[in-house]
Amino acid sequence: MGLFGAQKHSQGLTNQAKTMVEAYFSRRSLDPHEHELKDSGGLGWWLVEGSAKVYIYVQDGNQGATLRITSPIVYLPDHNREAFYRHLLDLNGTLSSCALSTHEQIVLVVAQRPTFGIVQEELDDLVWHVAYVADLLDNKLSDEFGCRMYAG
Repeated sequence: MGLFGAQKHSQGLTNQAKTMVEAYFSRRSLDPHEHELKDSGGLGWWLVEGSAKVYIYVQDGNQGATLRITSPIVYLPDHNREAFYRHLLDLNGTLSSCALSTHEQIVLVVAQRPTFGIVQEELDDLVWHVAYVADLLDNKLSDEFGCRMYAG
């Protein structure tokens, strides 16, 4: 799996989730085709909220199609990593609908759920929530721990 979790897709509920993601972009007056990620097979998009870049994927999972929303926010700091990781764990205890994780040297805000039973409002809320948390935390973590903000 790559940095943002892109995988091959299944047909099951993939088309329904894709339609919902495209509706989300359209309601925000954004062209989903202009925000489509290259090499995503039409199942990956990006958007910017404040200082955060958010990636949305519909991907194949063990139980069928899965919605994955992720936002890389900062690189791991060069110093004081134990305190930094502790802080990330403490922050995870206060978050809902998303979590902090790492991939290689990058800290991510992530949300993931199967597409089965998802409704438009839930998809919209998950995207908004990841974007909000990422935009809120990237500057704070950078200032507090001296880590570089992700600029991808």
